[in-house]
Amino acid sequence: MIKLNLQQIKNSAHLFKGISDTALTSCLEGLMGDVYGESENPKMAIAFLGYIYIGGVLDKAFLNEFMNFIGNGHLVFISDNKEIRDEIIKHYGEKAHIQRRFETIKEFPNLPEYSYKLTDGFALKRFDKDLYTQAMNENWSDGFCNNFNGCYDFLKNGLGFGITYNDKLVCGATSFSYYSSGYEVIIATNPDFRKRGLARIASYEFIKESLKQGRLPSWDAAHEVSLHLAEWLGYKLDYEYTGISIQA
Repeated sequence: MIKLNLQQIKNSAHLFKGISDTALTSCLEGLMGDVYGESENPKMAIAFLGYIYIGGVLDKAFLNEFMNFIGNGHLVFISDNKEIRDEIIKHYGEKAHIQRRFETIKEFPNLPEYSYKLTDGFALKRFDKDLYTQAMNENWSDGFCNNFNGCYDFLKNGLGFGITYNDKLVCGATSFSYYSSGYEVIIATNPDFRKRGLARIASYEFIKESLKQGRLPSWDAAHEVSLHLAEWLGYKLDYEYTGISIQA
């Protein structure tokens, strides 16, 4: 298993032609994440940026080497090759769970008109150093920024809006990743503050600012609730696909 350099990544990009997730685009552009192959001219390649994207023809030895390398935390594998998915399930056994996921069309959403009023104690804030630090210190929110190389990298290349309650971050919509023409969106709410419409407000403001910048806010929905919110925000479903979630 070797880590591919940028030219090797570009030469291997065709292996991922069945996967359209823009976090993968970030890897293939060399902006974020890492890409591995079984050789410098691989027949199977693995891109890792929060999620694990696998393209090409199954190489059992390489795949198992990578899975042993990556460990047993909470992982999500995405591949359009059923043989690869079956080998992942075989490796992780009962820890592996099939996940229905929904990719939206890669076009600017038709954002609806929307007005809202936050109740006392709640405030909407653009991500800054304070919100970055809060996000990284909580399990429910560390995915907002942990694909970036620190606070400076996030504030320079990423985007985020948070909702606070008494100055404590309780919900947010941020860039899971960035690529040359847009962002991949991630949204999360503190479990104690769910079902209050906060995710709708945060995601609306994120998308509005992204569109203002002329950048595509790409939305990959991990479940139907996320898909329904995306559709309300003006996105259209492209296709449903299978992911494999590994529970630690």
